[in-house]
Amino acid sequence: MAMKVLWWIETGVFPRSAPHVIEALEATGTSWFRYEEGQPESSFPPAGECVIFWGSLGAAYDQRVAARWIPGAVGEPKRFLCSVYHAQLASVLANADAVFTTVKDLVADPGAVLQPLGHPERVFVRPDSALKPFAGRQLATSSLTLAALDHGFYYDDDKLPIVVSTVKPVGREWRFVIADRAVVAGCEYDVGRRGHDTPVPEEARTLAARVASEDWQAAPLYVVDVGEVAGVLRVMELNPFSGADVYDCDARAVVAAATHVALRLHG
Repeated sequence: MAMKVLWWIETGVFPRSAPHVIEALEATGTSWFRYEEGQPESSFPPAGECVIFWGSLGAAYDQRVAARWIPGAVGEPKRFLCSVYHAQLASVLANADAVFTTVKDLVADPGAVLQPLGHPERVFVRPDSALKPFAGRQLATSSLTLAALDHGFYYDDDKLPIVVSTVKPVGREWRFVIADRAVVAGCEYDVGRRGHDTPVPEEARTLAARVASEDWQAAPLYVVDVGEVAGVLRVMELNPFSGADVYDCDARAVVAAATHVALRLHG
């Protein structure tokens, strides 16, 4: 009997897109389980099954809920460090001017850390990690404190690696799902993290396809965000599929591609 894929979905994390993904799964007869934080292990998928997790980054990686199955959460977090893919894709990245440092070093001596950026009055700061222990934000260089970077609230290690870059005007943005080096779906999304079914510009899709065709790949299944930066299309970031919203992407195309990848990874 052919192996089947079980989708394990934390539905509350993606309230707008999860119903579309579930509809696509049910239309193809693909089984899925609902995951909720704190649920008893007796309700977990059976051991040894081919399971793909889709939900919060915490459940996928930090809490390692999905680590018990193959593939579980698709992609290794270390390959989604900004510092890792910056070395591979710098020529097309929005933050090509990025400085990699730590919270402690930035707060202790912003002048020295920001010297490569020309000492701007404001900077954009985000964690190096795709697990995002705090949300990226713009800050005045005169207000770079531990508290301003959520230290002691979401994390305690002041040596947390971060990325600092100049502030750039960002217009429209699109999310693309990449599976096995191909763009399988894409859609526009807004600052409120809501997807839109507006036509996707071919230029944006082409840039995503360029990332998908590179020799270096973050994972066999992931998402890449493309945005208008000062009127030019640039790659905003890469993220693991298992912790990423797919917004208004074609759910059937996403389900088909992700299921295929999961089966191959399970072996």
